Amino acid sequence: MVNEFLKNNLKMKKYRVNYYFTKEPYRFQVLFTLVGVIVILLASVDIIFAGFIQLDGVADVKTRFSRGCSTLQEVAKQARLKGIDVVIFGDQARDALEYGIVPLERIIRKRNESSSILTVGAPAYISEINDNDKQFEETLLISGAEVAPFYYWTGNVFTDNLVANNLDKHLFVVGLDTPKLYEQLPILDSNFSKRYLIHYQQYFVGCVVFFLLFLVAFLKGYKKKFTRLIAGIMFLLVLNNMPFRSSPFSQYKGDLGIQPYQELINYVNSNGGLVFWNHMEAPNAIKQKGRITYKTDPYPKDLMLTSDYTGFQSIADFPVMQIEPGNEWDNVLGEYIQGKREKPVWGYGGNNYLCEDGRTKFGEVRTIFLVRQKSRNDVLDAMASGRMYAVRQTGDERISLDGFTVSDALSGRQANMGEELVSNDFPELKIKVRMTNGTEKTVRLSVIRNGLEVKKETIALPYELTWRDVNFDKNDGPVFYRLKVEADPENYLVSNPIFIHFDEGVGSKDVPVSQITREKLSMVDPIEPKVVAPQDPAIPEVESLNEIIQGNKVAPTTRPLEPENILASNLTPPTLKQPTSPVVKKPILPASPVPFTNTRSVIAKIDGVSLKNGPGPKFPEVGQLNKGDRLVLIRRTKVNFNGKPWLLVDLGGRKAYVWSDLVVTK
Repeated sequence: MVNEFLKNNLKMKKYRVNYYFTKEPYRFQVLFTLVGVIVILLASVDIIFAGFIQLDGVADVKTRFSRGCSTLQEVAKQARLKGIDVVIFGDQARDALEYGIVPLERIIRKRNESSSILTVGAPAYISEINDNDKQFEETLLISGAEVAPFYYWTGNVFTDNLVANNLDKHLFVVGLDTPKLYEQLPILDSNFSKRYLIHYQQYFVGCVVFFLLFLVAFLKGYKKKFTRLIAGIMFLLVLNNMPFRSSPFSQYKGDLGIQPYQELINYVNSNGGLVFWNHMEAPNAIKQKGRITYKTDPYPKDLMLTSDYTGFQSIADFPVMQIEPGNEWDNVLGEYIQGKREKPVWGYGGNNYLCEDGRTKFGEVRTIFLVRQKSRNDVLDAMASGRMYAVRQTGDERISLDGFTVSDALSGRQANMGEELVSNDFPELKIKVRMTNGTEKTVRLSVIRNGLEVKKETIALPYELTWRDVNFDKNDGPVFYRLKVEADPENYLVSNPIFIHFDEGVGSKDVPVSQITREKLSMVDPIEPKVVAPQDPAIPEVESLNEIIQGNKVAPTTRPLEPENILASNLTPPTLKQPTSPVVKKPILPASPVPFTNTRSVIAKIDGVSLKNGPGPKFPEVGQLNKGDRLVLIRRTKVNFNGKPWLLVDLGGRKAYVWSDLVVTK
């Protein structure tokens, strides 16, 4: 019995020892796993921006397809080493210069052309980007192009004063996803195109008619030498005036202003792309190459003169003055909130990278995209809707804008960069800034409202600010806010704007249409009106504040009084001689929601009709309509998609766009 007891006791101790050694490590493993999850969640908080994740992007990168020194694969490897999430290429669409002798400028001519997307081939360019995008899963690779749609000649080659003007006046085009769209870009002396047949056919037809007349006269033997000479000249003019041209403009007719650039902007918009003005602060330098002088003046005023472009290069490797308070960018944004422009203008960071040994280093200028997930479509959507900010940095660490929102304290709703908010309260700004590596740094924070610097502080990072802006009159109209955070002239960031509209109703611009038409706004209870003390007080009789008089009937209101229109009464009636009754103005009651009464409206033909923030399928969605839902039609736009125009509609007090093929107009 004793031996058996000892054996059982030894087995029990052995089991306990085995249990200890098997279970205790498991406990530590669970503990370490939980700690790791918490660390990951805490780390992710740093890159979360109001529900979005931040992607580091480098845009306007040149490769060997044009003026760059690196291949697409070499650029992708650099991006992976630097932790860059997105690369948007910006090779030259066409890099050519052509001079001819008028009137046979297309026959007697000299042409200098360097490597570009269209010389190598747009299919090869897009295909190589897509192939490398699949190979480098850590980095998104997106095609883009830098386009110079126009230049013009002044002077004369025979007098050695020939000048090529505006050859470096560029726009950056993103989002064209087929080779044909690149090949049909409206730029000088490019590919075969039938788009401008009507523009050129009058010259062409006239030359053909005269050629045939003199050819017939020659064949009939009428003054053969003369008619043969004229027929030959007319034949050359026929060849010179072929109407299948890539641009409706000529470089021999002087400065045509913004027309060629607006033509390109309209082309890109009509094909669902994005277009940005590039390096508008180009140095006013004159370069001499052989017998030709090259000259491109700065062109910041074109931000004001052109319309419907997506944005501009707000940060470059040189100072960009348009971002300073009160300059061209603020003027354009002011036109938008005043209703003079259909679309706002966004800023992006253009790297303009050529070679690693050049002046601009890869990743020195970045665009930080705020996206829901890491995908090409999400990045393009962020560019289209302004959910991005631009940064310049000199090392591996940069300033990070981890939060920038404007809120309505009454409703609790808020807007992020690129969004619009309808408010009845003074805006509350929440800002969060840090260095990406967590180091401490002193920077200058500027809050710009409607082109005025309304708040400027010198702060130490990391930094959080909650600030309510009450120093303006809400009756003056809508406002916008944007930020600039600067450590030094080579390390700073510039945000995109947030727009605020003031109205009696409290709600956000990004509320779906179903909520706008059905949701009741949350309001505080009305309080008694405040009556100004008269000389001889008497308590006036005021009709019920909760009723609206309609003819001889009394109808109940569907919404309470607005809190701003009513003031609390705290009067103690004084005793005065000769009392008189004061005139009390009855408070104006808010209008009750009523059905659409506009004679022009749109009605959804199907369920799930998408409402967009801009006139195009790639703009962010701001709401949906179900079959039979109706909205007020404001007007038709000039932007077409598959031959049908986009319509501008009233989405509960704000603007939205719907494709006309999905709705019925009545």
